[in-house]
Amino acid sequence: MAVYKIFPTADASIYSKKPAANAGLDEILEVSVKNSPNPVNFFVDPIPTQPILADDIRRSLILFENSDLDILKSYATGSWKSYLNLYLANAENLNTTYSLEIKQVSQSWNMGTGKASDNPQTRNGVCWYSTSSFATTSASWAGGSASSYFLTPGGGSFTTSSVTQSFSYKDSKDIEVNVTSIVSNWFSGSTNAGFIIKHPNIIENNSGSYIALSFFSVDTHTIYPPSLEIRWDDSSFITGSLSVLNNTNNVITLANNINSYKSGTDKYKIMINARDKYPQRVFTTSSFYTTNKALPQTSYWALQDAKTEDRVIDFDTSYTKISCDATSSYFNLYMNGLEPERYYKVLIRTDFSNGESVEIDNNLIFKVVR
Repeated sequence: MAVYKIFPTADASIYSKKPAANAGLDEILEVSVKNSPNPVNFFVDPIPTQPILADDIRRSLILFENSDLDILKSYATGSWKSYLNLYLANAENLNTTYSLEIKQVSQSWNMGTGKASDNPQTRNGVCWYSTSSFATTSASWAGGSASSYFLTPGGGSFTTSSVTQSFSYKDSKDIEVNVTSIVSNWFSGSTNAGFIIKHPNIIENNSGSYIALSFFSVDTHTIYPPSLEIRWDDSSFITGSLSVLNNTNNVITLANNINSYKSGTDKYKIMINARDKYPQRVFTTSSFYTTNKALPQTSYWALQDAKTEDRVIDFDTSYTKISCDATSSYFNLYMNGLEPERYYKVLIRTDFSNGESVEIDNNLIFKVVR
């Protein structure tokens, strides 16, 4: 299996209460509804000295470069899936259950160089009113076939292509949503104008709604920028003359760990040495402690940030299968989606035929360098 990640070239939040303001350089993406229980809409073309008293809806846009999508497309073989990932920075007033909508943007837009806190407002990029810059006479985002807003016209133009992620009480609040349908549209020739993330209309159109979510943007100074990934099964299991491990008492090491790997390179074949911890004693002219074996076919790998212990790539029985050839077990690791100057730890899990599952953490650590 393989996972290949790309990162956005542009993202921005848009605000119904600051409909002309650009926030393209903010470190945070907002997906919030902070409506007043008694909204009053004095809709006029924004004048700096005349505030708008209306709804307070915040949506976010994310764009991935077409050249990067072409790379994903080249790997999209067999049964593949694509996921959009965003990492939660802050949350306010969450219900025990809620959902977010991720839609396909239908108009191109300019990220701009503003921040929501700018005073005076920066108006050189995408805003609630417009896809590119502040327009004094029109709210160009209001006319899309699936565009919707509460009180303030604008808010984006997007197609009917949409996916939803629902959250329950104990779920992680990070976004990890299957956007295969939208990415498939782009692969088939549909114009790529990115994603827009919003709350459902029933929440946005409620004058008393208050739910605030903030996610790290591409301009974050953390290790949590948004990403788009493709997952596909590239596994092959041919053991040759290797015996297969059949017990939990084993020793696992990386056969070819060079300790540091170059960021931006395509992929590395990570080879795994596996042997019995207590091998059966037989007559032999060589040490049976050096006899390499294959991990069972129901073995999987994961990748963890060594410092934060976050799972960068989690175990997946469809897409993180460990392969095997006549030399050893192995998996392919793509370095493009890993943050440079970070240490990562390889984790291995084996599901045995007797129903026992063992997760192995042997401190198999490497660093990604620039």
